[in-house]
Amino acid sequence: MTGKPAACGLTLSSMVSNPDPRPGRWVLPLVVLGMILFTWVWVNRLEPPTVEGTAAISGTAPSTTATSAAAEDTTADGDETETPEDTTPTTLLPPEIEVYLTNLGEDKATLAALVEELNTVNDDWENRDQTGVNFSDTEAAMVAAAERAVVFSEAVELHRPPEDVAGLTDAHQRVYESAAAVAEAAANALAGLRAPDTGELRRAAVVEFRAAAASFEQQVDQISEIVLQGFGAA
Repeated sequence: MTGKPAACGLTLSSMVSNPDPRPGRWVLPLVVLGMILFTWVWVNRLEPPTVEGTAAISGTAPSTTATSAAAEDTTADGDETETPEDTTPTTLLPPEIEVYLTNLGEDKATLAALVEELNTVNDDWENRDQTGVNFSDTEAAMVAAAERAVVFSEAVELHRPPEDVAGLTDAHQRVYESAAAVAEAAANALAGLRAPDTGELRRAAVVEFRAAAASFEQQVDQISEIVLQGFGAA
């Protein structure tokens, strides 16, 4: 009889200290509640759908008013900076004519340098009281210029103009005659420097040299016009 009350007391004490015999049954509801709260927060943080996406889903075409206005503004602004279309006719010349014209262009550049060289030598000698040049240096410079003039003339002579362009052969003959006159005038300037006069022969030869050089340039320009006219580009 005395053992039973003790057992009952133990049972009651255990029930009082641990009212819930299964404490883990609240864990799952709490986890589910946390997932629901997390989902709600995440959904509310998403950006609202754009109008374009809504229109695509509903099948309604988006408005193009802003786009059209932008296009009109671009056209209006572009009128100031738009590059005009190049309407210059392009002419394809045969390779042999291209080479011929290129050679003449190089001859013009060579002659321009030669003119500058001989003018400098002549002017320095003409003003030798100020420049201080002597006869030996001037003579050597004149000899070099005269030799380069001969090389220039021979190079022009070697050019062969294409025969299928009317008038080009005669025009090239005039070009060569001008080149030969350049070489002759340069030689005369050297002879005038060596002459016992007071410089009249040298000065006259330099004038002839400049005139021959100017004639050469004009004749080369005339050849360019002949070629363009021959191919219908003039």
